[in-house]
Amino acid sequence: MRADPALVNACLLPAYAGRSPADWILRAADEGLAGVALFGTNFPPGAGSLREEVTGPLRAARPDLLIALDEEGGDVTRLDYRRGSVHPGNHALGAVDDVALTRRVAAAIARDLRSEGVNLCLAPCADVNSRPDNPIIGVRSFGDRPDLVARHTAACVEGLQELGVAATLKHFPGHGDTRTDSHSALPDIDRDTASLDAVDLPPFRAGITAGAKAVMTGHIRLSRLDGLPATLSRRIVTGLLRERLGHRGVVLTDALEMAPIVRRWGYGGAAVAALAAGADLVVLGATDGEKLLPEVHDAVQEALDRGTLTLERVAEAACRVASLRAWADPARRAGAPDAAPLSGGAPVGLVAARRALLAHGVPRAADGRRLHTVRLATAANLAVGETPWGLDAPLRDLGALASAADVAPGTEPGTVVPPPAGDGPLAVVVRDAERDPWQRAVLRALRARRPDLVTVDMGLAPARPLPDGAPATLFTRGAGLANAVAAAEHLSGRTWRGPLRT
Repeated sequence: MRADPALVNACLLPAYAGRSPADWILRAADEGLAGVALFGTNFPPGAGSLREEVTGPLRAARPDLLIALDEEGGDVTRLDYRRGSVHPGNHALGAVDDVALTRRVAAAIARDLRSEGVNLCLAPCADVNSRPDNPIIGVRSFGDRPDLVARHTAACVEGLQELGVAATLKHFPGHGDTRTDSHSALPDIDRDTASLDAVDLPPFRAGITAGAKAVMTGHIRLSRLDGLPATLSRRIVTGLLRERLGHRGVVLTDALEMAPIVRRWGYGGAAVAALAAGADLVVLGATDGEKLLPEVHDAVQEALDRGTLTLERVAEAACRVASLRAWADPARRAGAPDAAPLSGGAPVGLVAARRALLAHGVPRAADGRRLHTVRLATAANLAVGETPWGLDAPLRDLGALASAADVAPGTEPGTVVPPPAGDGPLAVVVRDAERDPWQRAVLRALRARRPDLVTVDMGLAPARPLPDGAPATLFTRGAGLANAVAAAEHLSGRTWRGPLRT
């Protein structure tokens, strides 16, 4: 039995290289493609309007196309990939623990996405950050308590979807207890069903109850449930997510290009296995998909011929995706409400970031001073990409930057020389320094020369208050632009005026 190419296309979410849509993807859109995923590679420096250059041409080819972005706020952003997110991420919102505020931030993100023609948000992370040294989740989680993560997951879903942007819960069944970044290797999680019920699943249940249109599977293995990664496991996708949790919407895969999947199964083999497991929408990843689509089509046809995949399963997946496209169709959502501004006109992202600051021994400056900064330029994980972070830009825009220096990773700590104390206050900007011996060593060396320095940590904040006598530290709970502006205000005594995005 031959599969209609349009039926297979209806289950695929590829990417393309560059800014403007390539001819091949416009043709695929006209031939039934479910949608397009945009990544940081689609946002080169100096890029113009996303709607004019990208989403407009895509929608001209297929008006109800799904156009997806990883727009979590905080560290993970695509709309603001070249400057940093104007909204704080989950760690900051969970620390504030105001579900109404979380819902407002999510609605503001949805407003931004909708204005650019994007209708599928690959967020929120519903992962409970139960392992503090997790290399991939961290500040992307609302916190380490299932009840906290659950209520903010639901609020985020409601905020996104009330403005007509579909929400995606990720990374099912929970990526919070991993020591491994699933972009590079397959994490093993020692969870049985009871542990999942107690820790990892409550946020997904809450998000599903709130009406989340989609759930994304994680490339993680729960060996007590199945030897296969969750993305390829029928026991997890169909048994756990569909039958036990009652999810009736679309199931997306995480990007198949991630090393533990593509190296073993290839794009075609992984796509077939995911569809057979119960997934509906296959996310191929940031790799240009022109040569990948034929591989997937051939693999699906071969599986149909062998009987390892049925046409009914592919048709079921395509039907669910079609329902999502209809719900998220911009033409249908043209009259959806917009997010109301806060009183006083303050950007909601900055309001949230200010509330999330945790200052230990760092009173808010009152003198409008200028600061020197030294940033320990550690690399981010692949989910974050090359989004800029630090205090230089907001301090400069506030007129409060005296000088700025970056220290390359691995630099010998003793060779880092700070500005003299008489030149003005010094802020040393780090990210998750407690988890990085090199950052800690540089901080010790700098403090020996400048005991008055303030550390600004843009990663995870401690779960408990620091003891008396601990070094002066300002925790921003994220490295987005909104987080940085809030920290710059606190340290300089100056107040940001106007919007964050210009």
